[in-house]
Amino acid sequence: MAGGWAAAVGMGGASALTILSVVAATPAFGQTATASPTAERAISLDVITVTGEKIERDQKNTASSVSVITGKDIEKEKTGDATVSEVVAGVPNVVYTDTVSAPVIRGQDTQGPLTGQYSFWGGTVPRATINLDGHYLNYSEYYFGATSVWDVKSVEVFRGPQTTSQGANAIAGAIIVNTKDPTFKPEGAYQAEIGSYNTRRTSVMVSGPLVENQLAARLAIDYSARDTFIDYVSPNFQKGQTDQDFRALNARFKLLWLPTEISGLEAKLTYAHNASNRPGQEAASAPYENLQHVTTTMPTWNQTTDTGIFDLKYDFYNGFKLFNQTQYTNSSVHRVAPVASNGNADIEQRNVSNETRVTFGDQSTVLSGLAGVYYGYTKTDEVLYLSGLSTFDDRKSNLGVFGELTYKLTDRWTLNGGLRTQHDHIQRLGVSVYAPGPVDYDNTFTVLLPKMSLAYALTPGWTVGALVSRGYNPGGVSLNLNSRQWMSFEDESLWNYELFTRANLLNDTLTLNSNVFYMDFKNAQYNIPVVISTGVAQTYVINAEKAHAYGLEVGIDYRVLQGLTLKAGAGVLQTKIDQISSNVSYEGNEFAKSPGYMLSFGASWDATDKLNVSGEVRHLDRYYSDVANTVKYSIDPYTIADVRVSYQFHQLAQVYGYVKNVFDERAPTYMQENRGIGGTEASMTAPRMFGIGLRGTF
Repeated sequence: MAGGWAAAVGMGGASALTILSVVAATPAFGQTATASPTAERAISLDVITVTGEKIERDQKNTASSVSVITGKDIEKEKTGDATVSEVVAGVPNVVYTDTVSAPVIRGQDTQGPLTGQYSFWGGTVPRATINLDGHYLNYSEYYFGATSVWDVKSVEVFRGPQTTSQGANAIAGAIIVNTKDPTFKPEGAYQAEIGSYNTRRTSVMVSGPLVENQLAARLAIDYSARDTFIDYVSPNFQKGQTDQDFRALNARFKLLWLPTEISGLEAKLTYAHNASNRPGQEAASAPYENLQHVTTTMPTWNQTTDTGIFDLKYDFYNGFKLFNQTQYTNSSVHRVAPVASNGNADIEQRNVSNETRVTFGDQSTVLSGLAGVYYGYTKTDEVLYLSGLSTFDDRKSNLGVFGELTYKLTDRWTLNGGLRTQHDHIQRLGVSVYAPGPVDYDNTFTVLLPKMSLAYALTPGWTVGALVSRGYNPGGVSLNLNSRQWMSFEDESLWNYELFTRANLLNDTLTLNSNVFYMDFKNAQYNIPVVISTGVAQTYVINAEKAHAYGLEVGIDYRVLQGLTLKAGAGVLQTKIDQISSNVSYEGNEFAKSPGYMLSFGASWDATDKLNVSGEVRHLDRYYSDVANTVKYSIDPYTIADVRVSYQFHQLAQVYGYVKNVFDERAPTYMQENRGIGGTEASMTAPRMFGIGLRGTF
């Protein structure tokens, strides 16, 4: 809400943002006079490496606003969190509004303007996705799947446009998940867990050489499940073949080949399998805190995806490296309704892509950079059984040619520039019982996507700078069910302006990362709700000529003592639709699902060499559920606290326990009209959950 975060700091919006950014960037805070005895005894924080911009660099040399959760963080501080969405909860200006949803990043709903079941009419045009080892998750994997964090090396959460490096569908940001590679030293790991709502999880990993120093393999399997926390209490509830409980199976096998006869060559083959089941949402009817719903239906989604990735890397040993990645994915998705003829759907999708890039130099050389080309093709066949038969044939091809240069002007000044030419071809053919004529959409979008940053090293451990980048998302088509007409919408774009700070202080025991941003949108895409009949609704998409958002992200890590680490984060966000001639009632409104501020605080304490205690608290300011800023759908502020304890009682075994949502905060996170019940429903924070588990390495 306008001024919501300002109230939290006790001043007006613009003044508060200015003061916050000055505090985050003031060199006096990092003056390294004589370190305190406590700091001298502390151990430095690990160096964080960022890979999501297609070239490896330290986080302190990365201008983009990015939060990185390492595999060590997940193992030590995220006990009980099985998926990416759980792990990134609390990242500043990143919001999940349902246990089944896509993140909202800086006020941009990353699932795109065509949401949930409504994507059947126009196809999907997401604003961000998860890149898992080079595979861009499709919409169903992203929204209804469950990306596992078992055996993960790092999760990188980028805020702000990443289209220069990631291509289409990254205008809001990107989530990069890097899993661990095979090792030539035998190793293994396991995990078993049980908890509230019939939570259960079993995981295993084995890795080691097949041919000494040449061929290694790694197998990782993770199964997680729980019962839904919503009780469907209507005596007329139709279950049919639906299954409202959560299940996810993730399996991954990797082969790594380092041929001794070809020095510098590295080849890696990855096969990944993901299968999941989830309800369409986890929402309650009033009174919401009872976690009950009087609806008579809740469709569920079952999806299976198989992916093959072949990576080649060649080091020329002269500063140049060649990378090539080929990827193929086959996905099958089924929407299951209580009555098959009243909402069942089948989606079959195949995707193939190839990216080739060359890098030279690194962050220690005067000149470094990369050049690359990406091509992807996706074919989707969709069938929807709702008041008849609707069928669609959707094809997308994406071509990106990109490059980046980093030049150290002096010992203190560094200039970075990037450019991408993006060419997207979107075709959608099909028929629907809700339109008198077929859809025949065929459009091509070609854009230039520049990025430039300038950084200045105030001290060896303190850098400030500025970043300018352009973001873009393709247009598409949707169905207006009032007029029964197919309507195309324009591509959206934005210019993003940022000031950033990166600091390593107190003998590298404290890191500070902050970005102040302003985003200027053109033709931003928004949806309009449409009522078809009782229980059946739809949305279509319109463009807002002008909109803007500004705010701040701050992250602080501080290793106070050898065994005590503190973490804090803050996100500030103000949004506004400035001009929208196709629906002037939206002018002046805030973006949907955009809290005025977010705060988080966490601590991890090694009480002994065997006992660890950790916890975190997350607080979100109020926000509106919809772009119409409907007052009765506004979300009040809420706070969630989690605690975890682990004890290493043997070299091969550790027992752990957790409590999520310690104070059992049962708060709505998203509200909307459910016309089937004639009232409002609310997605809810997950109630208090307990869990215990056993894990270890061997």
